[in-house]
Amino acid sequence: MKKLLKTITPLAITLVLGCSKDGTSPSPQNCVDNSQKVTDAVTVYATNPNKANCEAYKNTVRDFFKSCPTYFTGASKQAYEDFLAEPCPN
Repeated sequence: MKKLLKTITPLAITLVLGCSKDGTSPSPQNCVDNSQKVTDAVTVYATNPNKANCEAYKNTVRDFFKSCPTYFTGASKQAYEDFLAEPCPN
């Protein structure tokens, strides 16, 4: 029984700590998933440009960059920050 616990405990800890429900944690899969969400959000915003869709689009872009931290360079990071700082139109 002790041997079984010694085997299961590290596995359980790894699963609990390694399986984040946050879709913005850096990982290749989250990066791919969030890139699709950006595509979907920009399509919705382009079809119906209003403040709510703009905010949703910005949130998906923010999540995308959080999940893909090595995606951008310093110059594009500044452009990204400038984009997020711009207010959405009413």
